[in-house]
Amino acid sequence: MKKAAAILFYALLLALHLPVAAQTEKYEGIASGSLQREIIEHLCDSLMTGRGSGTGGGLLARDYILDRFERLDLMPFYFSRQESFFYNEKITMHNLMGVVPAVGISDKYIVVSAHYDHLGVIKGKTYPGADDNASGVAALLTLAEMFSQMRRDGAGLPVNILFVAFDGKEYSMAGSKRFVAELPIAPQDIVCEINMDILGSTLVPVRSNPEYLIVLGRNTLPECMRNIIANCNYRRNLNLDIDFTFYGSDDFTKTIYKLGDHYAFNQKGIPALFFTSGFHQHTLKTTDTPAIIDYKVLAKRTRLIFNTILEISNASNH
Repeated sequence: MKKAAAILFYALLLALHLPVAAQTEKYEGIASGSLQREIIEHLCDSLMTGRGSGTGGGLLARDYILDRFERLDLMPFYFSRQESFFYNEKITMHNLMGVVPAVGISDKYIVVSAHYDHLGVIKGKTYPGADDNASGVAALLTLAEMFSQMRRDGAGLPVNILFVAFDGKEYSMAGSKRFVAELPIAPQDIVCEINMDILGSTLVPVRSNPEYLIVLGRNTLPECMRNIIANCNYRRNLNLDIDFTFYGSDDFTKTIYKLGDHYAFNQKGIPALFFTSGFHQHTLKTTDTPAIIDYKVLAKRTRLIFNTILEISNASNH
């Protein structure tokens, strides 16, 4: 009798799990190489002239991202999809924002970010910035589509997801510093900040596996959430080689962590994660073109981040 009861119990657990797994796979399927290639190639088009802050190319990139936000029905963040400001009283910069609301009422947010600016044109040479950071923007827009579709299907999250495309990263992270300084919500209402920068290459594996990912800032999460990333990688059979340091160096880990848009959030006591595939020989060079992107692995990394956001959201609601 006990054996039969145990079998029934595990059968019920399996029945409950299967629809959730199938549903997750449905949204994971949105993260495709073809979608992300389209985004990256558009952002690296010659018309964008390297997306320099305050340039015509930067404005074209801004309009492209805002159009994507609007087509996905992302809600404004406190009545606005754009935060414009002057840098050094001469360069106009624009942070772009869109929210996938929680199911039900929540004052909590997970912030997902990537910077869209790059170096622009220097001495007549255009710096396309495919990996730095059109790849992060491709992941951002893909995640926005995944979560907005979930919300339309009535399967949204218990917290709000705020997507932010930062300007001014190449000016000492001016955009993220401005955004955090002008936050209209309390820092404690941000469950976690997830930043993606240089996410699309497989040129500098942490070990021998080219399907790798570097994730910094895990120690800023509450202890109960610190295994979420590794667990998602295992349970979803993504098999990414994840390094929670910067190539095993404590000193480099601390230094590199301070060089991204997530750091302004961390300085406010907000848990903040940095997802990257590391610097390489094309970083900040004119050769940083769409040809160096590994679209299959970029899509896989995006799926891991999607599942990580799901798990952090659910854990924060308990």
